[in-house]
Amino acid sequence: MMTEKAKILIVDDNPNNRLAIRTILKGVDAQLQEAANGFDALTMALETNYALILLDVQMPEMDGYEVCEQLRADQRTADTPVIFLTAAYKENSDKMRGYTAGATDYLTKPLDDHILKAKVHVFLRLYSQYQQLQENNAALTLAASVFESQQGMMITDADNSIIRVNKAFTAMTGYSPEEAIGKNPGFLKSGRYDSDFYLGLWHSIEYSGTWQGEIWNRRKNGEIYPQWLTITSVKNNNGVVTHYIGTMTDISEYKTAEEQIRQLAFYDPLTGLPNRRLLLELLQHGIDSCSRDGKIMALMILGLDHFKPINDSLGHLAGDELLQQVAARLLDRLRNIDMLARLGGDEFTVLLENINHVDDASRVAENIIADFKQPFYLSLDPTRGIHIGVSIGISLYAQPGTTPAHLLDQADAALYKAKDNGRNCFAYFSEDLTLAARKRIELEARLRLVIEREELQVYYQAQVDIATDKIIGAEALIRWHPPIEGFTSPWQFINFAEKTGLITTIGAWILKETCRQGKQWLDAGLPPLVLAVNVSPYQFQHSDIITLVADVLKDSQFPAHYLELELTESGLMENQDKNLLILNELRQLGIHIAIDDFGTGYSSLAYLKHFPVSTLKIDKSFIDDIPYKQDDMAIAATIIAMGHMLGFKVLAEGVETPEQLAFLQEKGCDRYQGYIKSRPIPAQEFEQLLRTQQ
Repeated sequence: MMTEKAKILIVDDNPNNRLAIRTILKGVDAQLQEAANGFDALTMALETNYALILLDVQMPEMDGYEVCEQLRADQRTADTPVIFLTAAYKENSDKMRGYTAGATDYLTKPLDDHILKAKVHVFLRLYSQYQQLQENNAALTLAASVFESQQGMMITDADNSIIRVNKAFTAMTGYSPEEAIGKNPGFLKSGRYDSDFYLGLWHSIEYSGTWQGEIWNRRKNGEIYPQWLTITSVKNNNGVVTHYIGTMTDISEYKTAEEQIRQLAFYDPLTGLPNRRLLLELLQHGIDSCSRDGKIMALMILGLDHFKPINDSLGHLAGDELLQQVAARLLDRLRNIDMLARLGGDEFTVLLENINHVDDASRVAENIIADFKQPFYLSLDPTRGIHIGVSIGISLYAQPGTTPAHLLDQADAALYKAKDNGRNCFAYFSEDLTLAARKRIELEARLRLVIEREELQVYYQAQVDIATDKIIGAEALIRWHPPIEGFTSPWQFINFAEKTGLITTIGAWILKETCRQGKQWLDAGLPPLVLAVNVSPYQFQHSDIITLVADVLKDSQFPAHYLELELTESGLMENQDKNLLILNELRQLGIHIAIDDFGTGYSSLAYLKHFPVSTLKIDKSFIDDIPYKQDDMAIAATIIAMGHMLGFKVLAEGVETPEQLAFLQEKGCDRYQGYIKSRPIPAQEFEQLLRTQQ
């Protein structure tokens, strides 16, 4: 016999919503029908047996609650499953009103495709099972053939004593027929329900002849499990109940799948911590509690300092293990009533409810920072300690009307402040941070647009051989047009790009453009130049600089020995062993390495001799006051002498006067750059300068 396809009714006054649901349920083995209002829905439901009704709550004229109440009032539709679709719950009472009206389940808009499809599949399966049960029950007798069903079956007499069970019952419960027959089915109770629940169950059987629903019972081994149970009364010709038939299906797998869906929806799969979605729900609960009880609540966002370099260098598996250890260490530090969540990436949140004073949050933050001073040990190398810090932004709930999203934004702004303050510290939100955060977001958006529109330009400043006064190279410098409000200097621009991580994209673009331009000049017959490109510490640590340089040289065909990378002294000293390996690989490509702004950082010439460096650049700050400051003159002379002793070429930055140039010539400096020769100028003007010299 061909089984008729199950039907699902979609009820929503908004045609776009109905179309969206149809799209999600495309491919579901069911016939989808639609109703645009409550009246049509009731008419269709009375004429058609639906497996499931997806019912919008907010509709004009007749809302979802009234529709559901009328469905439940009619015997033909009383048991049809109804899932309410609603945008939000204003109060718990709204949800209770829905269940009172007869709702089977709730889904919140915007709908999660996977959850909707999963629930629909479950109800279709249950509908299929229910249809099968109905067919079985219609023809049910005490014949033995009935007991060949794959579903557990139990027959009792009118006094509710078991007189027969089938093999599926035994397999499901663990009780043999001998152990079950003669007993009241109450011995299967799980203990989860009170007497009122069972009174309602028997009330339904008494008045409608049947009851069906999900119920938890207990197996012989003590395990509590869920089943879908249908109890039907059997009457004789006089209408007197002679037997009760119970048909049961183990739905443990469905419940497991349902829990898996919940885990995916509300928990981070890596750490097992609540995710952002669950955090927002718990934040709202905390806000409601604080508003009611007058308590203080603090929200912290924790950002791990220097996590990305570890993740990039050791690999994602090691990074994942480190995040798991961070989660475990934080859980050990917090109280049982505190809530820890993972926002994603290297950011965690801590929700402190029911604190008595603001200082309580400060103490927790201080303790967390102190905890992170202890190293982490990964399975990749259990003997090597990994050190990371943590920056913490804190927002407080104190003002009615604050939303979870506002608290998160405020804590995020405070986190930026903590990072700006030097990292490995904490900061509280204040109103001025909102303006700063907004400005930062606007600037970042503008900068991204500048990159996308290719409004960046490379300017070139001549580097000159002191002995011949000939241009032998140039430093590539970033400029932009039109002007960007908020950036008044290249230093501001680069500093902001580093904080946002955009420096990696910008740095790669400058390198490609400089090598392209250098190759073009060589092809045009201009004298060979060493072109120097700055590499920021962030780009050096957070990108595969070796692969980038190799690819750019290959694509541009620019000779490697004409390319020089400038790195800051302080940046090289941050992770000396790792940086030495990177520099050696870069030198093997054939390029040159220069130390920029020398004298402003470690100033360790003895250590620098271990690096494959070819040039030292004396920082402009030591040149500015020559010949007026004896200290600066002494420092510059010492750097030149020691640099030569260690085999480095020395270049002075910021040379602007003949007196400065004369001093450098006297001390044997090799090269210089500065306004005395040329300002940074566009490529076309720099080419003209070269041709004039030629």
